[in-house]
This record gives sequence, C-alpha cells and structure tokens, in this order.
Amino acid sequence: MPTRQIDSHSGIITSNEMMVANPNSPALVKTIDMPKGYVDAMHQHTWHQVIFPLKGLLQTKTEHYQHLVPHTSALFVPAGIQHESIALSHTTFVGIYLNPAFGIKYEPQVRTITLTPFLNELLQEIRRQCEGLVSDEEVSRLLSVLHDQIMKDNVQTYQLLLPEDRRLKLIFEVLTETPTLDLSLKRWGEKVGASERTLSRLFSKEFNTSFQLWRQQIRLIYSLSLLDEEFSIQSIADQIGYQNDSSYIKAFKASFNVTPQQFRLNGRRR
Repeated sequence: MPTRQIDSHSGIITSNEMMVANPNSPALVKTIDMPKGYVDAMHQHTWHQVIFPLKGLLQTKTEHYQHLVPHTSALFVPAGIQHESIALSHTTFVGIYLNPAFGIKYEPQVRTITLTPFLNELLQEIRRQCEGLVSDEEVSRLLSVLHDQIMKDNVQTYQLLLPEDRRLKLIFEVLTETPTLDLSLKRWGEKVGASERTLSRLFSKEFNTSFQLWRQQIRLIYSLSLLDEEFSIQSIADQIGYQNDSSYIKAFKASFNVTPQQFRLNGRRR
C-alpha cells in the first residue's frame, strides 16, 4: 500500500500534487496506509474529500470537532477546511477527491456519514472507475448520486465536541490519554482551578450534558480503536474504566445501536 507523505521528497506524489496535475478530472482516488500513531498534520485541500476506512480507526480534527471515522462511517471534508488526521490503530483508508470545478455544490460542513451497503458499493465503484479507463461522463454520473448520499440526513455521531474553556480543555486532554481515570468533578476542579459548580455549569453550557455522560462518551469512542485489536470485550471494558463487560456492552449499544462484538465483526467482513 502507498503511504501518505506530507512532502514529496520521497518521490510519492501527495494528494494536493495529484489535484494540481489533474485539473480537468472530476475525481481522483488514493489508497492511504497509516501505521498506528501516524499524524497527518493540519492541512487543507482545494478539492472536496471523502474518506472511508477499509480497516482501522481514523481520528480527524477540525476547528471545533474531533471526528472518529471507523469502518462503519465515511467522512466528508469540504474544500478549504483545515483538518488533521491521526491513525488510532493501523488504518488503511481510501480518499476520494471531488473537483469543485465540475459544478456540484456542497455545503461547507464536515459530515460523518453512515456507511450503508449502498454507499459503500457506490464509493467502491467510484474508486474502481477512477483507477480504470472510463470517461469523465461516467464518473460524473456516479458523483451526482454520491452528492445526494452525502447530503442526506444520515449523519453518524462518532464525534466529540472540543472544549472551548481552557479548564475543560485540560480535563479533555487528560481523559483522552487516560480514559480509566475516575476523578470526581470536585477533584477535577481542584486540579484545574475551578469549583465543582463552575465546571458543572461549563459542561452544561458547552456540551448540553453532564460531566459523567461526556466522560462516558470519551470512553466509548476510545474503545473503538481497542475493538480493532485482539483484546477481549472484558479486557476492553477494564481498559476504559468499566467495572464489568455487561455495563460496557449496554452503554455501547445505547450510543451506537450495535454491540461491541457486532461492531468488531462488521469490520472484519469488509
């Protein structure tokens, strides 16, 4: 698999260089392999981008959100939007780049989209056609269908809203590194220099939820990368701070509408 390079000194052409070299193409495609921990630093493209993982888990950060892109999702990033991607596990994904010059208008909003069987097959067919010798007209017809799929109300919520307040940012940074940490809001207040009441008010204001539910969401999202490894469900529950696997399974299903095991099996079938 080709590995994405931030610069072109290695001789491997970058995505942005592909766009410059092919200004009259309606779409381009690139398969990108990223080892666990790889960071594709903050950047932007002049074309729209659709990202969908073949395996692994990608985290893409924009100005206000962290978007998690597992094998059940695709991510649409409009042209000109700054974003940074991190491979939370060994990740292979396909990037489809859509030329704005071909007249299909998109809203300037990053969207995490449910990867339905139809959308998956559509993206795979666009990939095959871009890699083959087909006319631009054929590709453009598929891109019109893709536009309709992206703009449908099928957004998947594997995302975390990034805190604005500096004290909440400190808590966020620690919990994303150590999700098992089980401090009370009062103890967090002592660490970041705020009262329990102030922190509670900030969580309600910024996230419209309680600290406990926000922390649970961080833990569940962190577990997505562990499900891509060979850990047992019990081991994963332990690693993210649940006392038993049944509590973890119940919370996971309530958030993502599948059990952890179903999520894992869906990824292995792809």
